[in-house]
Amino acid sequence: TLPLKDDYKYDEVTVDDKLIIPEGEEDLETDVKAVVDDFLRNYLVQMGMKRTSDCFQIEWFEMGHKGLMKTDVMQLVSDVYTHNQLLDNELKNLQRERNSYKRATFEGGETIVKLQRERDFHSMHQKHVVQEKRIDFLRTLKMYATCDPALRQLNEKYQAAVWQKMLVSLERDKAFSQVQITDSSLCTAHSFTGTRTALESPKMPHQREKNTEESRKMCTTVI
Repeated sequence: TLPLKDDYKYDEVTVDDKLIIPEGEEDLETDVKAVVDDFLRNYLVQMGMKRTSDCFQIEWFEMGHKGLMKTDVMQLVSDVYTHNQLLDNELKNLQRERNSYKRATFEGGETIVKLQRERDFHSMHQKHVVQEKRIDFLRTLKMYATCDPALRQLNEKYQAAVWQKMLVSLERDKAFSQVQITDSSLCTAHSFTGTRTALESPKMPHQREKNTEESRKMCTTVI
């Protein structure tokens, strides 16, 4: 409080904290109005002009006490500074949202780049696998093409061997039949010779029986 020349005692008036508008709590659509003294107090306090504010309050209340202030015709004025503060708060909120969107966009861009790299990697891997399978398939076809003449040749040799074996079996059976026929003929001839000898030598029964026995043994051996 500033010293005065008269003995009038003035009450000290402090600035109400409620007059200071908190950040982000007001709506820009609301038309904020204030009386002249409140407007000036807010302005002086916000500008840090404490001594000027004290002088203004002393003189203001002095005039009001003496009846020099026409409070009934006092008009309302817009608190432009409050509007500016609200606009500044709104601007800060928008800047925070912008920064948040920028971070989200940046992170989304990094995610897209990462996904594109993974896609390219899997695509290259798939192409490599398909190429390897195609090479293996062509190699298998080439191997089959190389083995086909050898398989055909082995099949021909097998068929020839089977045919040769069949011919040998037929020749063997034919030879065996001829041997049996020859042996039968020899047996018959020996039997006929022994019988004839026995008939021609009636006085030698022992010799006849011996010849007959030899012929029988020979036929049995052949059979």
